[in-house]
Amino acid sequence: MIINTRRFGEIKIDPSKILTFPEGMIGFGGRRRYVVLPFAEGTPFELLQSVDEPNLAFVVINPFLFKPDYRFDAADEDLEAVKAGGAREVVVRVIVTLPPDLAQMTANLQGPVLINEARLLARQIVLMNADYSLTHPILPPAAAPGPK
Repeated sequence: MIINTRRFGEIKIDPSKILTFPEGMIGFGGRRRYVVLPFAEGTPFELLQSVDEPNLAFVVINPFLFKPDYRFDAADEDLEAVKAGGAREVVVRVIVTLPPDLAQMTANLQGPVLINEARLLARQIVLMNADYSLTHPILPPAAAPGPK
């Protein structure tokens, strides 16, 4: 299947890899079909690309790569929405914001995306955990310059 994307132009995807978000992404409820694409070779980033809207894509990352202690309890209704029997059946991704200065990139730890790869179902959820931010730094702060 051929889809149009803003980043890559026309690309061929495997239709058997299309994820369905029954409720859409938050703020984009009308767009329910997405595919995960590599963002750039040699990086941990991926592109969650809308199959039906070329200009709609989200850069995502596995949050455990930069926040190994990231933890939350997925509600039963969230797991049921992606037909997962438990948290071990889902892959978690978070949305990344890429500013002009990439050293300042952040991730939305309050709105993770749960993906059941076996059933090709996904859902973005909202956590009420005050410990997590919408703009959590991905890269550690640069070391403060020492005295010269």
